[in-house]
Amino acid sequence: MDDLLEVAITMEKNGESVYNTSIKEVKNKDLKSMLKWMANEEASHGKWFTDLKNSFSLEMEEAELKEMVPQVLQDMMGEKTLSLDDVDFSKIKTLSKLLETFIKFENETILFYELFEMFIEDKTVLEGLKKIILEEKSHVDQLESMLASLPPE
Repeated sequence: MDDLLEVAITMEKNGESVYNTSIKEVKNKDLKSMLKWMANEEASHGKWFTDLKNSFSLEMEEAELKEMVPQVLQDMMGEKTLSLDDVDFSKIKTLSKLLETFIKFENETILFYELFEMFIEDKTVLEGLKKIILEEKSHVDQLESMLASLPPE
């Protein structure tokens, strides 16, 4: 659980940072506004996962699970990176490519959280995670809507 939560926290902080950095680089006011909203959403999700992590104590069986979970997740996720760190934003020259990059990241995040659900037994935690998944799906919908509204490049 500890590793899963740490990955989730890192993903949310990464997303928040990239969205905040992107705000400075785009000129479209609607996109700036949406990116700011998304950065705030990612910060909220990061706080939720941090608070959740702080509320758990690692039990013996969880310590054993901690050893195997990273490989299991890697096997399940395949080539997904769960990070925007590998993206060379200097090579992204169009708004559509930027939005496509964000859509891909958000979809990878959703996939990770859906896999994460299998490890959650606490009903309250599961409900919170499902809420975050819905919010991430909303991010994808908004990004796709923005992408569809762009003039051809």
